Amino acid sequence: MTSRTILAAALAAFLAVPASAQSVLEPASTRSTLEGVDRAGPWGQSAYTFALKVSTSIFKTVNLHRKKKGLGELEADPGLGVVAGAYSGDMVTGDFFGHFAPDGRDLKARLQEANVAHYAKVAEILWDATDENIQWSIEETVRSSVTDWLRSQEGHREALLDPTARIVGIGTAIRDERIVVTMLLGER
Repeated sequence: MTSRTILAAALAAFLAVPASAQSVLEPASTRSTLEGVDRAGPWGQSAYTFALKVSTSIFKTVNLHRKKKGLGELEADPGLGVVAGAYSGDMVTGDFFGHFAPDGRDLKARLQEANVAHYAKVAEILWDATDENIQWSIEETVRSSVTDWLRSQEGHREALLDPTARIVGIGTAIRDERIVVTMLLGER
């Protein structure tokens, strides 16, 4: 697959409002990314719809895990959602993966650029998979990402189950051969 189709879906702006108003609050950066690139693929008829459903399902699954542990549910945060979606998009278009962009930008810099650096605390967890590891099923993608985070020895489990975390933004980006998820968990 040689096409470099990319789609990023920022979760929080959609969960925070009724379905009828969602298109009004869709982040401009996501809208412009979609022009001319949303197409059918192994994910189905729409890469954007697949990415949005993955983000939404991860949100619900993480909250179920938190509830089982006696923790409060996370609330979707539009600012964190935009930053998460943009960073997932950056990683697939820039062919990198990690908490630091090739230009050296870290989470703090990305939050400042988006004018959302007012949170008391924000943790970032990332997940990616390539075509040979993807079944292009929403359920399987969600199961794999959340399971990987919960089994992680690198602090991902702790971030997901942090009792002080109250808000979340999730962004999923797809390019033909790759899917990347960024989750930002925070405290106001």
